[in-house]
Amino acid sequence: MRDMPAPKGDPCYIKNKDRYFMSIAAAIARGSSHPLVPGGCVLIRDREVIGDGRSVLAESKVEIDCITYAIATCAKRGTPTTGAVIYSTRYPFSASVFQAYLMGIRRFVVAAHEWEPYYKDEFRRAARLARELSIAIEPLFDDVDQRFTENPHELDEFDPQTKEESIND
Repeated sequence: MRDMPAPKGDPCYIKNKDRYFMSIAAAIARGSSHPLVPGGCVLIRDREVIGDGRSVLAESKVEIDCITYAIATCAKRGTPTTGAVIYSTRYPFSASVFQAYLMGIRRFVVAAHEWEPYYKDEFRRAARLARELSIAIEPLFDDVDQRFTENPHELDEFDPQTKEESIND
């Protein structure tokens, strides 16, 4: 998603929602109790955080995924998740993908980085399941491609001028 100026009359506009919400997920990941692979996740609906979670590794060596944790916090609070977007610093497990499907979540944004070799088979299963269930898993790269940082074209009457005209709200 490219940065764009705020439409007139919307003081709460976020220039780049994906980067903003991923930074919140990264902050939550710092509180993770998983020593090797810390993870953080936020569920967003209508530009608001409705749930958050972090990766947990229990003393019994049971691993709780940050996405499962975040969905559980929404369920515990009774917050509906239909139409929400998941921002996670880790790739989802297949159980998390199915959980998201049942909760009405159809889009994941994950921080792009080299995946842990131990989890690669699980991530492939999760990707296959997401394709079957029509759930988008989109990577978010840290480094911005400089070729796309500026719009070489002049804005015209077809570009959004107000919040209501914006396609991605």
